[in-house]
This record gives sequence, C-alpha cells and structure tokens, in this order.
Amino acid sequence: MKQFINTFLLIFLTTSSQAFSNTLSEIDIVGTWVNQAGDGLVAIAETNEIYTGTISGSTDNKDRKDHHNPNPELRERSLLNVIVLGDFKYVGNLQWQDGWVYDPNNGKTYRCKMQLIDRKTLEIRGYIGISLFGRTETWTKR
Repeated sequence: MKQFINTFLLIFLTTSSQAFSNTLSEIDIVGTWVNQAGDGLVAIAETNEIYTGTISGSTDNKDRKDHHNPNPELRERSLLNVIVLGDFKYVGNLQWQDGWVYDPNNGKTYRCKMQLIDRKTLEIRGYIGISLFGRTETWTKR
C-alpha cells in the first residue's frame, strides 16, 4: 500500500509540474520579439504594470532611420531604442489592452491590443477607432 501511495504521488507530482511549466502567464510577454516582416527586434518590458516595446535591433544589423516620422526633425534619427509599443495594461486571459503602436513604415500611431497565443507567438492588432478596423501581425519570440 505504501508503495502504491508513493507511486501515485510521484506520478501526480510529475504531471502537475509538467502542467505548471506549460501554463502561460502575463510575464511570458516580456522578452525580445521578431516582427512579422522578420527584420525588426522589439524588446517588451514591464514597469509598474505597464508594458512597453522598444526597438532593440534588426535581424540584418542595419541601422534604419525613422524616415516616415510625422515630425520632420525626427526623420533622420535611428530607430534603435525607439518605443513602438506603449501604455499596455494586462487585462487577464493573456491579453493586453489600452495601448498604442507606432508603425515606423508609415509614421503613424494606432490604438493597439495584444494577445499571447503561446510562449513563442504574440498577436498584435493595431486599429483606428474600434479593433474591427485594423490589422493584425504575428510576432515570434526570439
């Protein structure tokens, strides 16, 4: 009987720890992500329960400029260290809302929400007004 209980506990603890290690949490969004185009790296961080994303590099090591910025004085700045995701709040269910995204490809800023699909997949939806009018990108964790 004692051996049965020990075996049961061993199986239970093993499966429980595997299930626990597969569970996603809000902190899993923190890290470096590759954008959908595959050329940009964005580091997402959390400070005081607010999530932001900063361009941390490019996959081809090119120093891109912010040529489409609406402010002419910023058009020759490097995109490195530019914040492109801001003001996100975790709302549960692996979703972040009430944020914004800056698209350096057109110089526009959009309302945005994000959802973590799994440890390596993040969906980012930028939109105007309501999320029905927008575009979704899928980013991959590096």
